[in-house]
Amino acid sequence: MRTLYTAAICLLTILLLTTACGDSAAVKDNEDKPNANAPYILKETVATGDTGMARFSGIKKRNELDILCQHWEMPGNEGATSDELLRDKNGDRFTPGLDLFTDSTFAMNPRGDIIMGTWRVNKVGQELELKLIAAAGEVYTWKIYEYNSRSLRLTAVNEAGEQLYLNLAADGLVHRNILNDPFHPANNQWRIQPKKPESDSVIAKKAKQCVKFYTLFYRDNILRQKKTINYAGLPDIFDWYRRGIGMPDWEDIRPSWLGCFYDSADAWKGYGVLRKVIVDYEFNWPKGAPDWRMETESVLEQMYHKM
Repeated sequence: MRTLYTAAICLLTILLLTTACGDSAAVKDNEDKPNANAPYILKETVATGDTGMARFSGIKKRNELDILCQHWEMPGNEGATSDELLRDKNGDRFTPGLDLFTDSTFAMNPRGDIIMGTWRVNKVGQELELKLIAAAGEVYTWKIYEYNSRSLRLTAVNEAGEQLYLNLAADGLVHRNILNDPFHPANNQWRIQPKKPESDSVIAKKAKQCVKFYTLFYRDNILRQKKTINYAGLPDIFDWYRRGIGMPDWEDIRPSWLGCFYDSADAWKGYGVLRKVIVDYEFNWPKGAPDWRMETESVLEQMYHKM
């Protein structure tokens, strides 16, 4: 397993590690909560435009439905009436989620088989109907039972005529520039499995988009001051360590990475692009960062610019 690792003098060292983080594992660090207000300045080279975040209380809203435009995720294990809402097309369990954006795009279940497209809300009688139109043509319809800036309750009827509900929660924080949100569709096109083999240049671009996604993902966690980083359900190509980034050996590659490509041959090429960056270049782990997540985010930005 190739690994980027920071030594005492904060230079890159390539190490062969024998212990890897498990699939869909979170790096837990309850006593090392990232502090976005610390004196250390996170240098921005990937995020664009207005790089800040805002709470809904400080944003001028066009209408009350604007508070729907944020990252929604099911809290805990009690947010759904049916197990069918918690499993993907392969029957694997995932955490339901929904990201709605002010440009009328959405990303549904970003921690699973992500579906992207456009959304709108219609008023049907006294009810609000949320309609999600996927890029592939499927239409998903939910009734908005109730909502505020922190909670969203959706209801639907399944094929058996049973009433289903899904409770989602949010933190009321949004990126001022939606293109800096890791779950915006523009940052997740690389995750869509193509219907035919792709050229080497397209595969290299997907690998670079992958690094950009994780750069924005780390940045998002830092700005939200998350106590832990949860990688569950995301394409799993890196192993994450405190002040270290690794990659599994090809024999241990995870299905979530293979699912981003037409076949294993193309997935191998994408893996090779990332592995070459880790092996061929040295990266500067920043000094003075108050949190290891900020160090990792900085190295991801450097990786992005080497590709």
